[in-house]
Amino acid sequence: MNYSALIQNRKSVREFTDKKVPAAVLAEIEAYYQKSCKRLVPELKTELCIFGDDAKEALEGAAGYNQFLIGAPQYLVLLSEKGELAEENAGYIMEDLVLKLTDMDLGSCWLTFTDSAKVKEALNIASELEVAAIAAFGYGVKAKKRLRINILSMSNVDISAKRHYFDPKRSVEDMVFMDTWGNYEPVSEYIGFFDDMLWEAFYAASLAPSYLNRQAYGFVIHDSRITLVRRPDAYTTEIDGKLSLGIVLLHFTSVASEWAGKIQWRFGQDAGVLQLPEGYEAVASCVL
Repeated sequence: MNYSALIQNRKSVREFTDKKVPAAVLAEIEAYYQKSCKRLVPELKTELCIFGDDAKEALEGAAGYNQFLIGAPQYLVLLSEKGELAEENAGYIMEDLVLKLTDMDLGSCWLTFTDSAKVKEALNIASELEVAAIAAFGYGVKAKKRLRINILSMSNVDISAKRHYFDPKRSVEDMVFMDTWGNYEPVSEYIGFFDDMLWEAFYAASLAPSYLNRQAYGFVIHDSRITLVRRPDAYTTEIDGKLSLGIVLLHFTSVASEWAGKIQWRFGQDAGVLQLPEGYEAVASCVL
């Protein structure tokens, strides 16, 4: 798959047609998950469940997009064993599946949930694994002009009319820092612009979907290392925050690895090295 193109073309779909997804297509999705899907922590056991439109009624009150359930012909539910980085791994895997759906001309939308047991009961899932990620998918309705809400903060909400589903995203310039958090100045000299390979990897990261488009993370380049930093955000839950970290790691890694080869992430680096502000967390680092 051409990850750079898919990431730029992918958009969240909030409305689907009634057209059924053919069984052969569903089989291809399952085969991709089993044989090719990228995993952040391969040793963690996961399982993919695919449900039809009858899951919509069952999921009411158990899952949704910002508390509103998206009606769709199909749903992906990713199960995972508990363990360190389980949520980040789930975000990584599910986003790779979402991009596969995009490659297959299918629309999709991440759904949020707060209670794994409630979702398992609603869908009659008999598994010891926990619900880790959910996405609706199918054939999207052609976008019409509609309002988009950009939640900058709960007291600063911008509403504008758009003809697409594109969500507001932070730019590379607002997300990547040099040596210490908040230091912008030498970044462009290091990562280049537009057609430069490292810039493209950060651009892919800047397009990563996150809860309410808050994108509660950024990167610091230091000592030839690139570190993903999680910043505190009052509106992002712990589960959604960790899923978002997995998603952004998938975006960056999938594009960077096209020219840098296999990328190894090291987790839990000492935040003191980066002089991070209070409440910020150094999540993972790599050397390209």
